[in-house]
Amino acid sequence: MSATKDKAGADTPGQRGPADHERREQILAVADDLFKAHGYRKTSVTDIAREIGVSGAYLYKFFDSKQAIGEAVCARALRSMDDALRAVVERDQPATQRLRDMLKTLVEEGLRLFLKERRMHDIVVVSIENQWAVTEEHNQAVYDAIKRIVSDGRESGEFERKTPLDEVCMAIRITAAAYAHPVLLNRLGDTDEMEAKLSAVTNLILRSLAP
Repeated sequence: MSATKDKAGADTPGQRGPADHERREQILAVADDLFKAHGYRKTSVTDIAREIGVSGAYLYKFFDSKQAIGEAVCARALRSMDDALRAVVERDQPATQRLRDMLKTLVEEGLRLFLKERRMHDIVVVSIENQWAVTEEHNQAVYDAIKRIVSDGRESGEFERKTPLDEVCMAIRITAAAYAHPVLLNRLGDTDEMEAKLSAVTNLILRSLAP
């Protein structure tokens, strides 16, 4: 099905009917609450519609499936993590410090989204299992943040320049994946243990980048 357009004229995949921004936001807010309370798999479109006080058919004017709602909710959650990473990237600090802070932020945001908000863990796992586009966009955002910092570090002389840039960034992204994956993050132990592991991994990465 082709995407409709929102009020700004932007394509909005998975959405139909009148581009009523306020109503769409209400649907997503209610869906978010229900997903957190009961989990994505156990929440139906009917449940969301009932909570709002409308029919299930009415919701299909805005989203063509439960997955479309789930993707939109998931995108908003992951976007908050992406924004936090971009804020670190834009700091006026040495690349070494920004890379250290970025990896720490990745852990903190992962803990907030995937462990403290337990049901968000559920929907992100579903998105990974089903290869939703929102998770691919998030992965690209993390990679772009890493690439920007490494590039800045090379220009400032903090990092070596012999290894191909994409190879370095991909290696860091893969290494850091455990700190942004809801299932793996849950297996890294308590907070103190996790911080110690993050510090060890970060120090190893920074040593490998030294000129």
